[in-house]
Amino acid sequence: MFNLIKKDFILSRKINIFVVIYALFIAAMGLVMPDPLVSTFLYTLGMLTLIFITVIYTNGYDDKYKSEIVLNSLPIERENIVRAKYMTLILFIIMSCSAVLIFTNIILKLGVVSIGKGASIWNVIFATNISLIFYSIYYPIYFKVGEGLRSFNTILWILMVIGPSVLDKLMERLNTTGYLEKIIAI
Repeated sequence: MFNLIKKDFILSRKINIFVVIYALFIAAMGLVMPDPLVSTFLYTLGMLTLIFITVIYTNGYDDKYKSEIVLNSLPIERENIVRAKYMTLILFIIMSCSAVLIFTNIILKLGVVSIGKGASIWNVIFATNISLIFYSIYYPIYFKVGEGLRSFNTILWILMVIGPSVLDKLMERLNTTGYLEKIIAI
C-alpha cells in the first residue's frame, strides 16, 4: 500500500506549474478583497483547486496507461488499492491546504498586502470537508466505472478554471439586487 501512495506522489510531482500558480493566485486574490466572505471563498477555492487537480491528474494518468490492469495482475488486494487512493487523497489535502495557508500568511507577514487577513484553519476544515464528501462519492464511482469518468473530469476541470469568474459575476449580480445580503443573513 505504501508503494501505491508513493506512485501517486511521484505522479503528482509532474503537475504543471501553471496549476500551482493558478491556485495560489486565487488565494492571493483573497488577500486583497475587503469583504471577508469573498476572501474566505477564494482561500477555500484555491485549496480545492490544488486538491482536485492533483487527484484528477494522478487518476487520469492511471486511466491513460491502464495501470489498473497491472495492479489487478499483482498480488495486491483490492481493498489496499482503495485504501491507498484514500490515503493519497488525505495527504494531498494536507499538502494543498498547507500550501495555501502558509502562502497567504507569509505574504501577509512580509507586508506585501496589508488589507485582508490570511487563510485560517477554518478554511482548511471547510476545504477538507468538501473534498472528503466529494471524493467519498467520486471514488466508488471511479472504481466502478473507471475510464468512463474522463468526460466528467474534463467538465469539472473546465468549471474549476472558469468557475471563479462566473461566480464573481454572480456575486456582483446578487449584491446589486440585494439577494446576497439575504443569503448571508440565513
